[in-house]
Amino acid sequence: MEFKYQATTREGTEVAGVLEAESEEAAEQVLWDAGLTIISLKRNLKLPQLHQMLPSLFGVKRKDVIVFSRNIASLLDAGIPLLRALSILARHARPAFKDVLDDVIKDLEEGSRFSDACAKYPAVFPNFYVYLLRTGEEVGNLNVVMKEVATYMEKDQATAAKVKKSLAYPTFVVVLAIAAVIIMLGVVVPKITAMFSEFGQELPATTKLMVTLGDFFSANITYIVGGIIIAVVLALLYAKTVRGKRDKDRLVLKLPILGPAILKSALSRFTRNMSMLVGAGVSLFDALQLSVETSTNVKVGDSLSHVREGVGEGQLFSEAMRRDPLFPPLMAEMVGIGEETGNLENQLTRVSTYYEEEADAAIARVTGVLTPALTVGVGLLIGFIAISIFGSIYGMASIVE
Repeated sequence: MEFKYQATTREGTEVAGVLEAESEEAAEQVLWDAGLTIISLKRNLKLPQLHQMLPSLFGVKRKDVIVFSRNIASLLDAGIPLLRALSILARHARPAFKDVLDDVIKDLEEGSRFSDACAKYPAVFPNFYVYLLRTGEEVGNLNVVMKEVATYMEKDQATAAKVKKSLAYPTFVVVLAIAAVIIMLGVVVPKITAMFSEFGQELPATTKLMVTLGDFFSANITYIVGGIIIAVVLALLYAKTVRGKRDKDRLVLKLPILGPAILKSALSRFTRNMSMLVGAGVSLFDALQLSVETSTNVKVGDSLSHVREGVGEGQLFSEAMRRDPLFPPLMAEMVGIGEETGNLENQLTRVSTYYEEEADAAIARVTGVLTPALTVGVGLLIGFIAISIFGSIYGMASIVE
């Protein structure tokens, strides 16, 4: 906590300032020990900044870490000492990241290692990042490691963005269709139903179905909308639990068309990660552990854990992969060639490139198949509702004539 104080020295000179202490009593003790007579001492209340109130919106972004990693590598290449390079970058960083870098600089000034200082912020610098920093510090090629980390994170972010982009339009179409059906059945159809009852005309079966659904929606629209909102919230909360995340990730991989695209994207990310870690001198066993920790899909993480256990028991990396059905046979064969030739790092890079291309093709198929199918499906649904209602209206109009 910060405290503002006004005090006088032994000579009677008035001084003022700000100090940090755990409590008001501790702040008083500090001032007394300094030989000051306290005039006033107040808690320095500061409004929290935007990145402190809304970290998800204004906190440190992955892009911030990528740019920082690339810039720190360039400054180290230019012969600028690490502490000075950090100070330069901290001055130009966004507020949220500046706070982190200021603390890292403070730790370095107190004698901590760069990797240990970064490890205090796992939300900003993940485990694999810290592990690579530590490896770079020990080997003496921190600038090279930082470049590789930046490249890896850029590719990883690009792959994730492709998957999100491929899902954006289908998700929008589904949400729009649900909203359109609720509005038509809950608002439009009940108003037209009143007109049907005035004429007393025998209605077709499809129109009767729409009228019945419209009456139901009109009478219960509040409960229906509230139920949908509650169901979505409960699903999101369940997905945040350990079991819920595992069920969600397992279901995602089983989805037709979309599941294979996500799996290939995860395999590309895994092999790219492994290539970078092995190339940096990390042991295969430790690299697999870091890959488990950084996996965004629990099901993939479980399979990586099985592979790691197999390697720990003395199996070859490729052999352990063959024993898990998640990994395609071709992938295990390609990794096996790298083991046989003693060139595992480069072979993992080739595997990553191959599955990255496969993931791109699978994502293109998702966009090319799912989007038109959803558009046609939504059109047919809304068209069926419109024809059922307005066809009967046209029939009544002809009777009136």
